[in-house]
Amino acid sequence: MQTIGARISGHRSARSVDFTKIYIDPPQGYENPVDYVGQMSPDGMTVAGMWGLADMNGTFEMHREESVAEREEAETAETVPASGMPF
Repeated sequence: MQTIGARISGHRSARSVDFTKIYIDPPQGYENPVDYVGQMSPDGMTVAGMWGLADMNGTFEMHREESVAEREEAETAETVPASGMPF
C-alpha cells in the first residue's frame, strides 16, 4: 500500500466543517482536489458529511481516537495565563 501526502485547508464554524484536500505529488488518478462538508458531533469525536471529487461524491465519517482527545484535554488543562497579564 502506498502512502500519499496531502495538504488540507478549510474552516470550522460552530459544528460545521468545510475543507479541501489536495494531494502532494499525486500519482495518476489523484490529481483533483477533494472537497468535504460536514458536521461535528456535540462531543467533538466524530465528523460526518459529504465529499466531492470531480463528478463523483459520497459520504464520509471520521472518528477521533480517544487517546488524542484525552491528550488535548490534558494539554488544555495545563495551560495557565502568565501572571500579571490583564484579563
